[in-house]
Amino acid sequence: MKYIVNICRFIVGIIFIISGFVKAVDPIGFGYKLEEYFAPDVFNIGFLHDLALQQATFFSIFEIMLGVLLILGIFRLFTSWSLLVLIVFFSFLTFYSAYFNKVTDCGCFGDALHLEPWQSFKKDIFLLILIVIIFIGQKYIKPLFKNNKINYGLIAVSLLICGWISYTGISKLPIIDFRAYAIGKSIPEGMKSAEEVGKLPPQYVVTYTMKNKDTGETQKITDSEYLNDPKWYEEGTPWQLMSDLTESKKVADGYEPPVHDFMLDCEDGDMTEDYLAADKIVFFVTPFAEKVSADDVNKLNQLYKELEEKGVRAVGLTASDIDNSIFPYCFVDQTTLKTIIRSNPGIVVLKKGVVVNKYHNNPLPTADQIIKD
Repeated sequence: MKYIVNICRFIVGIIFIISGFVKAVDPIGFGYKLEEYFAPDVFNIGFLHDLALQQATFFSIFEIMLGVLLILGIFRLFTSWSLLVLIVFFSFLTFYSAYFNKVTDCGCFGDALHLEPWQSFKKDIFLLILIVIIFIGQKYIKPLFKNNKINYGLIAVSLLICGWISYTGISKLPIIDFRAYAIGKSIPEGMKSAEEVGKLPPQYVVTYTMKNKDTGETQKITDSEYLNDPKWYEEGTPWQLMSDLTESKKVADGYEPPVHDFMLDCEDGDMTEDYLAADKIVFFVTPFAEKVSADDVNKLNQLYKELEEKGVRAVGLTASDIDNSIFPYCFVDQTTLKTIIRSNPGIVVLKKGVVVNKYHNNPLPTADQIIKD
């Protein structure tokens, strides 16, 4: 039993450290994920919405520290109880997400690894089994170092590192970018379909709910059944498609483009291909235009003037109008903007569709910095 408990101890500890680290690197992104759980159509706990970033920072650091404590083998009672409560809670969340198809990616490993809802639930059940073993056999867990000064020193260092990583992810940009818009990534390549890259796409089955207007009877059928039998749609049929009850279920995994919903709706129409083909272009990305300060707008205006004078194209990407801006801007899906950069506003420099640099607004870069990219 002793050896089993200690094997479980190190497996769980490492998994919790890795899981917490990828979230601590990008607390803003993890905060967005928590906001999905707080939404009206999921748990409807809107009062927590404004605290999502604080919770994301706390839980990611807490997860790392539980892994550290478990491996160090100290504060066994606190650690084992905390792990058990957390994994039961996570198991409930992932089961709810999977069964009701509410949040299709739990964010368990941030943007580093995307798991399907049922995969996340199975992962949590696996961890639950290991943690129960640890909880029952916690008496077999001994400190990794006999000298408590070393243990406490490692705890302090771990906390400092966690704090620095999370602070950097909030006040600057994440130290590691796991997203499809990271520096060095090609957006056009990321937009290619499964067929274009020679891979199989995911397979889905669409289920329609049909209602008989005469009898009130309802019947569920697949999209292929609907198309293959004219009785469902022919003129004069009593069957009516209840579009609000249509369901789509993935039945086979496949390649999905990492970049999706990237479309630039500009004054001159869809400029996506034109801008991605440019030798060099600068995007002023504002996911929340209403929260951009007047001072930042003025700085962007000045930066736009300087870039224009030096022959560098610049355009804003926003989900809503930017007040008092002098630079042209295109409308983009807000979720896409939040994914592109964790800053509001933020600067993204592209060459032939490849991201060559990204800048936070703390501080905004100079025109000379951008020209050197």
